[in-house]
Amino acid sequence: MINIHVRNKQMTLKVLTVLWSVVSSIASATENDFISSPTTVKARENNTVLLPCYLNTLSNDGAHATAVKWFKSEDLLADSDNETVALPLRYTLWDNGSLEIQKVEPSDTGEYVCEISRPDPWGVVRQRHAIEVLHSPSVEPFPITGFLQVKLGEEVRMSCRASGVPYPIITWTSKGEELKLLDHRELLVFTASDRYLAGIYECIAANGVGEPAKATIELSIIYPPEQLVSRSWIHTAPGHRAQLECRVSADPQAAVTWLKGETIVPLDSRLVSIIDGDKYTLLIRNVQKSDFGIYTCRAINELGQSDIQIQLSGVPNPGVFKKTSENNKNSNRNTYTLIWEVDSYTPIIEYSLWFRPYKTSRGLNRPEWTKLTIPAQHSSGTVYSKSYNLGGLKEKTIYEVLLVSRNRYGWSKPSPILRFATAGAELNEEMITTVQISAEDNAIPLDFKISSSKSSEPFCIAIFVVTFLINFI
Repeated sequence: MINIHVRNKQMTLKVLTVLWSVVSSIASATENDFISSPTTVKARENNTVLLPCYLNTLSNDGAHATAVKWFKSEDLLADSDNETVALPLRYTLWDNGSLEIQKVEPSDTGEYVCEISRPDPWGVVRQRHAIEVLHSPSVEPFPITGFLQVKLGEEVRMSCRASGVPYPIITWTSKGEELKLLDHRELLVFTASDRYLAGIYECIAANGVGEPAKATIELSIIYPPEQLVSRSWIHTAPGHRAQLECRVSADPQAAVTWLKGETIVPLDSRLVSIIDGDKYTLLIRNVQKSDFGIYTCRAINELGQSDIQIQLSGVPNPGVFKKTSENNKNSNRNTYTLIWEVDSYTPIIEYSLWFRPYKTSRGLNRPEWTKLTIPAQHSSGTVYSKSYNLGGLKEKTIYEVLLVSRNRYGWSKPSPILRFATAGAELNEEMITTVQISAEDNAIPLDFKISSSKSSEPFCIAIFVVTFLINFI
């Protein structure tokens, strides 16, 4: 009984040893099935690619291949054990199990699986490869027409769909300059907040293979009329010629009409409308007094309306003070020489000169204007010049002065304010020597009425008498 037990035990050990040997052989085969290694082949178009499938028979005695199959994305391409499976054109299955593809095309890109069948107990083994057929990029714009139109203020969405291996990197340019984006995006989204954002947008796709691909999208931003005038007030006189001009930008193009008051200007041989690009001109030949007034340049398109006004007047142009600091170096400490010019087609009758000490602080404590009426001198042309010694001034004081002029049609608009200093005072850099008047600066209003200075103030009377004697006696 003891001998039988020992004999059975020895038999069991032999069976286990054989089984372990088989298991070890199978395990070894799964680790070292192939001499070839999985690989991804990057190839340019028309190149030839060889995908290896070499079984490691040296480490697996008896594990010879009985059949080799090749799959692409689970579709059977080749079977060495089945002649009815026809290889695609350009494909060759070699005796060693390798698959050759000639003149590769972009459609050959994908994953390939080599499957080897072996006798029992080794079974089936598989190895995966991949092909990337490199080809130059291409792009397709969206909208496909390459044209996009939006209204001012609307959202803009444009894109370029790219293809290529490897996948291309997208960059965008506008008006010849690269857009600084956070990433290489295919889709551009922004608000058409400014009509100057319109223009040609170009997307560029590059992947290092061949030349970059480009596509353009033209962005059109439509908007209601916008207007601009270089002169909102025009001086003229009866018998002269006047031109009222306004510039109009609009998309779609606007219809432009000229009105005087609320009445459309009746165009004829004397009143002529001229269009030159975006410039619209109302030409008035042989101006009549009845032509004076406020004109409106009105532009209308399907998105809106815009009006801008221009005044045609016979009153003088605002006066302009000339620089006189050199002339005043040797002047009396209590006087200052002013020089001005006024353009007027009609003779100037008189000037009204307004002056006061200048204070930088704003508020109710600012001095009132002192006003002097000064007769005009004859001029042979349309430019009236005048030199005037303003007396009775305080030393070491900064003053500001402005001028208005009158002809037969009325008073001009005020001149810009001139600031000057008497002996002992200096204008600092923060002071502007000539500034436009404003309500905030406690200046006279644009539609002011000329009134005489307070006659009860002896100081004002004295100034007037002195300055009159200096200039006219």
